[in-house]
Amino acid sequence: MPPAPQWCDGDDAAIAAHWYPALLIDLLVARGISSHKILRATGIFYEDLVAGEQQLSVRQLLQLIKNARSLEPEADLSFRWGSGALPGHCGAFSQLLGGCANMAEFLQLLVRYRRIFSPLMVPRLFSDERFVYLYWVAASGLGEQQQFLREVAMSSVVSASRWLHGRHLPWRFVFQGAEPEQRELYSLYFSDQLQFDVGIDLMMLDKHWLQQPFPSTATALSQTAQRALQHQCDACWQPPLTTPLFVEAVYQWLSEHIQQAPGLECTARAFCMSPATFKRKLKKHQCGFQEIQDQVRLHTSLYLFLINDWSNEQVANYLNFNDTTNFRRAFKRWSGTTPSTSKQLFQLSVC
Repeated sequence: MPPAPQWCDGDDAAIAAHWYPALLIDLLVARGISSHKILRATGIFYEDLVAGEQQLSVRQLLQLIKNARSLEPEADLSFRWGSGALPGHCGAFSQLLGGCANMAEFLQLLVRYRRIFSPLMVPRLFSDERFVYLYWVAASGLGEQQQFLREVAMSSVVSASRWLHGRHLPWRFVFQGAEPEQRELYSLYFSDQLQFDVGIDLMMLDKHWLQQPFPSTATALSQTAQRALQHQCDACWQPPLTTPLFVEAVYQWLSEHIQQAPGLECTARAFCMSPATFKRKLKKHQCGFQEIQDQVRLHTSLYLFLINDWSNEQVANYLNFNDTTNFRRAFKRWSGTTPSTSKQLFQLSVC
């Protein structure tokens, strides 16, 4: 019997408060907002954060974000937080990221050390003959903060790539949901290459940018310095940092077993829980099994449609649907649109 997946609970303190969250706090303090108000109901104190020893749980970080959004009236808070988040101030991890030779190295390190650089939105990377794709999956149930954190994650990559390359790179974007009210902010911080209602939060870049050396020799690392930093990062890259959050672990397990179409009971058994306990655990993380399963199936379908150019029938067979009619009906429930419409919208983004 294979070992049960490893995971962190939403109450586990596994996020360094003086790294990713500290930038958000500093943004508000710089606006004259009291740190006591920012940290209200989080269970942490500013003095502990400054000492560099405080660890946050997902619940505490989400409360911090909720506080920040209620205290900061400006609609671009997520973009401003993201614009300063990478390479960030995360010790050897940020030094290694900031010293990359090219975008390929940068994206690989971003994905590898995702808990450091993007603890609540998991970056995943793949490519085809023309583009490299970076898409984002919630590591936990994020509720009303999901769009906000998507904006943080994407703007962090856009800003860092502009800093490292010395110019604005031609990123293109597709989004899971409908066009937001603040469309002008998306154009300002991202680009005009925006497409909504596709079913996935994804940014893409022409592959010829991957191997182009970053022009700034001042930030480039020597091979010796790079190896030394890599050793430091590897020494720190231990549980709980390497352990996925619970929702992320369920998403990953379902992705790996998608062709078997496992149901709730089978998935609960893999996590060594009864179905009732498994459902309670998901509810505690503001998520449901059907929600995660639908997201996995949707993301897999879109990959097979858009990257592999599979037909509806091929994808339906892969996902163990009885016929294409049932598959199309399910796809529309997952995404709000039909497979053909998703394909058309995506094609508009790559033309």
